[in-house]
Amino acid sequence: MNITEEFVKENKDKKFTVTLEDGRIFKNIKFFISTNGCICYHVRNQKRYGYHFPCYDKIKNITEHLPKVYNNVSNAKTILKKIHPNAWNNIKEEMKKVIDGESVQDFEWHFTGKLKFRNVSSLLSDYERKRLKESFENKISFGWHQNTHHHSGRDLSISVEIGEDNELRAYFSSEFMGCGNGDYWLLLNPTTAIYYERD
Repeated sequence: MNITEEFVKENKDKKFTVTLEDGRIFKNIKFFISTNGCICYHVRNQKRYGYHFPCYDKIKNITEHLPKVYNNVSNAKTILKKIHPNAWNNIKEEMKKVIDGESVQDFEWHFTGKLKFRNVSSLLSDYERKRLKESFENKISFGWHQNTHHHSGRDLSISVEIGEDNELRAYFSSEFMGCGNGDYWLLLNPTTAIYYERD
């Protein structure tokens, strides 16, 4: 079995595990053609540089590396456990539908794969943590903001909002300095945020 330029071009977005006849194993690699025309590979999530692939014609076995499949029901149960009783009733309803085997568009888009959580408690003073907890317990609005003073830092904010429908929705954002772009999280309870999207 050979690795050719044609093979690399046809499979440029795929990852493979390759075993050579001499016993060497290359795990989770992505092939590419270098600027001087050689077949090379990236390891894991490297993008800017790679390594020359040593033996194009001494391959014993090559298998496509498939991404890990996560269980949507398990994810939904995890999220449901973390949501405060007074918050995010619409998300609770969606998680229950997923657990019952229904397909929910927002869940499919944002909460499949590996869930990413962040504890926001360390960002706040004792007084601010108390006020945030009270906002969830008593369903009252809360706001907190921290500007970065470093060009590579992030502007951070937390907001708890009570809608006209009397629903409590809470957010955590981590935006690049001086602009309205960054990472956005849903605050599920007074300590825990779940990653939602990047803008």
